[in-house]
Amino acid sequence: MTSHTTRTACSYCGVGCGISVETRADPSTGAPVIARVSGDRLHPTNAGRLCTKGATHAEMMAATEGRLTTGLVRADRSGAPAEVDVDEAIAEAGRRLRAIVDEHGPDAVALYVSGQMSIEAQYLATKLAKGYLRTKYIESNSRLCMASAGTGYKQSLGADGPPGSYADFDHTNLFFVIGSNMADCHPILYLRMADRLKAGAKLIVVDPRRTATAEKADLYLPIRPGSDLALLNGILHLLVENGDVDEAFIAEHTEGWDAMPAFLADYPPAVVAELTGLAEDDVRAVAAMIAEAGEWMTCWAVGMNQSTHGTWNTNAICNLHLATGAICRPGSGPMSLTGQPNAMGGREMGYMGPGLPGQRAVTSADDRAFVETQWGLPAGTIRTDFGPGAVDLFERLAAGEIKACWIICTNPVASMPNRAVTVAGLERADLVVVQDAYRDTATTRYADVVLPATLWAESDAVMVNSDRTLTLLGQSIPAPGQAMPDWKLICRVAEQLGFGAAFAFASSAEVFDEIRRFSNPRTGYDLRGVDYDRLRSSPVQWPAPPNRGDRNPIRYLNDGVSQDAYVDATGRRPRLAFPTPSRRAVFHPRPHVDPAERPDADYPLVLNTGRLQHQWHTMTKTGRVDKLNRLNGRPFIEVHPEDATPLGIVDGASVEVTSRRGRVVLPAVVTDRVRPGDCFAPFHWNDEQGPDLTINAVTNDAVDPDSLQPEFKACAVALAPVAAVPAELAAPAPAPTEEERLYLAGFFTALGPSVTGVPVLPPSAPVRAAVRLWVDGLLAGRYSRAVPDGGRQDEADGPLVLWASQTGTAEELATSVAGRLGGARLLAMNDAAVDDLTGGRDVVVVTSTFGDGGPPDNGADFWDRLESSEAPALDGVRFAVLGIGDRSYDEFCGYAKSLDRRFADLGATRLVDRADCEAFDDEPMAQWTDRLVDVLGPASGGTAAPAAATKG
Repeated sequence: MTSHTTRTACSYCGVGCGISVETRADPSTGAPVIARVSGDRLHPTNAGRLCTKGATHAEMMAATEGRLTTGLVRADRSGAPAEVDVDEAIAEAGRRLRAIVDEHGPDAVALYVSGQMSIEAQYLATKLAKGYLRTKYIESNSRLCMASAGTGYKQSLGADGPPGSYADFDHTNLFFVIGSNMADCHPILYLRMADRLKAGAKLIVVDPRRTATAEKADLYLPIRPGSDLALLNGILHLLVENGDVDEAFIAEHTEGWDAMPAFLADYPPAVVAELTGLAEDDVRAVAAMIAEAGEWMTCWAVGMNQSTHGTWNTNAICNLHLATGAICRPGSGPMSLTGQPNAMGGREMGYMGPGLPGQRAVTSADDRAFVETQWGLPAGTIRTDFGPGAVDLFERLAAGEIKACWIICTNPVASMPNRAVTVAGLERADLVVVQDAYRDTATTRYADVVLPATLWAESDAVMVNSDRTLTLLGQSIPAPGQAMPDWKLICRVAEQLGFGAAFAFASSAEVFDEIRRFSNPRTGYDLRGVDYDRLRSSPVQWPAPPNRGDRNPIRYLNDGVSQDAYVDATGRRPRLAFPTPSRRAVFHPRPHVDPAERPDADYPLVLNTGRLQHQWHTMTKTGRVDKLNRLNGRPFIEVHPEDATPLGIVDGASVEVTSRRGRVVLPAVVTDRVRPGDCFAPFHWNDEQGPDLTINAVTNDAVDPDSLQPEFKACAVALAPVAAVPAELAAPAPAPTEEERLYLAGFFTALGPSVTGVPVLPPSAPVRAAVRLWVDGLLAGRYSRAVPDGGRQDEADGPLVLWASQTGTAEELATSVAGRLGGARLLAMNDAAVDDLTGGRDVVVVTSTFGDGGPPDNGADFWDRLESSEAPALDGVRFAVLGIGDRSYDEFCGYAKSLDRRFADLGATRLVDRADCEAFDDEPMAQWTDRLVDVLGPASGGTAAPAAATKG
């Protein structure tokens, strides 16, 4: 086959960036394999930009070690699982689930599903659980991240989902970012925000931790954890006091305002400052900036949602927008940022709590009747009761009330708070079925039956991002072995349960066609104008009625197209109509309350948990990508110096973290990024990486009474230094397969004795990730100390080759360049002192650019030193710069350009002109390297280090 390009979307966060996947034929099998992944420049979300996780999908898919290719069945809990044919595993799961339902009733079975599943799989899980099994226990990991936003939207606006879209980023004058580290967790949206900031918009960031987002703020408020309601109420208090509310909008489109002024009187700036730990002037400044902005938008994520009053946080955000009329117009509105690629779709499919497909609920008789008709069920089949959340589900498993749990596309042993309860539940259950793409996760270790699922790029699927954009993720490569898409596995198990006729779908497109029937004129949820054929041409944003364009950025317009038209008692047709009983949005007075658990003498610190930029969730996928592990490779806990010093905690030393629920041991990072009294740990690392690393062993499982979302963001802990530092997490040298052994034998034979520089295995090497890491480490250990024969005998005589790389491409090329130059000294940029550049030495720079013109993580400190007014003159220094970037950014190779300009400003002279390339521009990179070698001369001895391929 020739190369082929498939349009798809990223499999990670809820931003929903478009991706283009280029495949080529595997020379040995002829089957398509991924040759290249790049941003889709036609996708409305990202216009070609990708973060490090999105850009390394090819490496993630190439890391096939541990992939499930058959079913697994464990004969008894004490034994290891045995590989079985997938049909046998499906039959076993269906047989045992049916036996439990027949003996104990439908509520003895629970489904725990995921915002990473396709909309088709989410829909079928809901259909099976609520329409056919009739269990009330179907829950999703979205309960852990977005339930409070969804519940708050429903209470304030009448339906789940943001009223605006990403298009608002391009028109707003003020970003109010609260409880969200967009730079790390939603990086492409952050860059879109940065574009608007360059045009003059302002940024307010509210976060107890000084994040990368906070560092870019015009006003940063380091708030006390859990006090957001006090701040939000205080801002609205000032807006009312200063006459900065939109009385006309309030009168025409809202209800409940009469109660607000008296309620807000309790939140003057002095009270707010005391509750939040903020300065009164900063609180006043926020209100003034909102009043002056005209168009302004709020962006928030789990920092607001993961709270025992997370729903109220969303209500309070909506109160601000309703009071100022800054909603349902370009540039304004409350925009919750979704954490998973299809958590929005799952909420629309009703995959937790009372939900039913199409933003419906089992609590509505009309909704139940509609769904029963669509599913061909007798009236009264769908139950009116529903389960009380994910935490409760696992508690009932542990209590023995629920006998079986079917877990799909998620890893609750690592991700649930107070995870000891989850472990106890899975250990006590009569049956645990896990559906996953990987054999060994923290959760599959407790499974009786494991069903092999496909990954991204191995099947067709639709996902819905944070701003309601549907993207078709097209299949580009075959599934490994017997792995099946999640939707098909659900259908196959449903057939074994006796429901085959209702789940007889030949393709995911057929499932999607059934989903389209669930458009909802009450809320404006409308997919009537979308099908697979249309999505193959372009993503589409709902509401998407027939004969409407692809982008529909504003909801609740009272046009009678997707949503029922509304005429008020006077015969007027307002511009907006919200899907509440009154057709008005609702103000809710929400008082400040403390988190469920506060620090005390035994547990004096507040633990906050979250994500890092280069890992995702429980690392089931990103943990297999070498490039990402090099960027975020170790767990840690951040501790303020004022807390660390009296406890004897030093930077890098191991710390025991204990709560009322459990313990972990993590390396300390002593930093003022966190407030005194606070600490922060990422939640990615778990049992798969080593013992005592799962931070959710200590987190609190208290829940919001409305959304049932647990409070990950405020947990009382104690810290103590650990006397003995645990061994490194590195594994011993892996045993190579026969194919790997043959390849490595040839590689080392060709390497020869006279290599200069540090050779690395090329990305095309047919070796597993663990083998690659070990071999590259071996080569680095051997050749970083080698002295080449002849030519330059000392590194001090040769050029200094500096690299900075976000995903490894620039590092690989720098290693190749160093190998072609005699006596070269290769250094990561941050490891170089500015004084290393002086003394007439030649300096070669190979660097990528992060985002729109910034340095990669491992080049940022060097840039600060070089840009400083104290940087030395570089007279007599010769230099050359090669930039690697992405042309979808305005500042293509922006960091390379900045370095090139700064070297020249400091008096250095160019060896060769700078070259700006994309990662796959092999010929221009080779030409630049050849010109450089012509000027400096090659390594002597006739043998250069093997050139590292530059793709990836």
